[in-house]
Amino acid sequence: MAAQVGDRVRFMDTTGGGVITRIEGRLAFVDDEDGFETPVLISDLVIVEKQDNSGDKRVSTTKSTEIDTSEDSIEEDDDYEDSEGDEYPGVILAFLQGDKPGVQSGAVRIELINDSNYQCSYAINEIGNNNQAINLHHGNLIPNTKIELGKQLVTELDGKKYDIQLIMYKQRKPFTPIPAVQKIFTLKGAKLIDDNSYTENDFFNEKALLYHVLKGEMEQRFENLTTKEIEAAMQEKSINNPKKKIKRKDEPEILEVDLHIHELLDDIRGLSNTEMLGVQMDKFRQVMKENINRKKRKIVFIHGVGNGTLKTELRKELDRKFKSHYYQDASFREYGYGATMVII
Repeated sequence: MAAQVGDRVRFMDTTGGGVITRIEGRLAFVDDEDGFETPVLISDLVIVEKQDNSGDKRVSTTKSTEIDTSEDSIEEDDDYEDSEGDEYPGVILAFLQGDKPGVQSGAVRIELINDSNYQCSYAINEIGNNNQAINLHHGNLIPNTKIELGKQLVTELDGKKYDIQLIMYKQRKPFTPIPAVQKIFTLKGAKLIDDNSYTENDFFNEKALLYHVLKGEMEQRFENLTTKEIEAAMQEKSINNPKKKIKRKDEPEILEVDLHIHELLDDIRGLSNTEMLGVQMDKFRQVMKENINRKKRKIVFIHGVGNGTLKTELRKELDRKFKSHYYQDASFREYGYGATMVII
């Protein structure tokens, strides 16, 4: 069920809600009872009342239904050079534990990872008892990035059957054709709430449960190896083939801004944490204002991992003061876990 202006909605993973006043791409702007307009991902909303197109009257839904995210495709990005030794694309559906670890949370966060040099067009559908599919998410994912698909209760996922479809390609450069992928699987709640299901990984700074929708070269080889052979191969890979950063073309529309305090100040003696954070946020605001009219400009703010304070404050400000600009995690291959990319 697609969201539209005038629908009354509630927030999926927190209290509150209101009426959608406008929709920009994947964001809906929700006017709450206090008159504040809050930008929220459409995937994080549940429709309470539908706007009737024949008039101003709203029509109550029979039950709360997850909204079709209808993600507008982000402009396809060919600014990345292919990383060495990564000719085989991998696409992963990741489940992360909720705000509280383990069974206590009752919910999981879901992300889709494009671990490849390919563009990835994806569609994720839920299959009902009559074998009819309902689209939940669709869009494009640029190379070596990941996207949040929302947060959902384990009880709502348990026993549900899902269909994932992928098309992999490269834009304006030769590539090895990859057959279209379709995977159908059923989620088990017991596995999602088992702490032992979640492991260390290359994509998040926390444990995750990874489902390989499209297996990369290494995963395909591992299927035919014994445990000892796998351990030997992993050790050999870490010694002989350290993960290399992707080199970017020096193109004017991409700007990197390092917000580490030592990059901004020569001497930080005597400064409190609050004062240092203020310096970092002032630099962020300065860069945003200088580039506010440069359409399609991509700015990567390198904030590091740390305790997450700078990243949290940066994204709060993007949500409050720069609502019309899309942002996401920057390439995890190039920046690890510590950078946010803003598209003007």
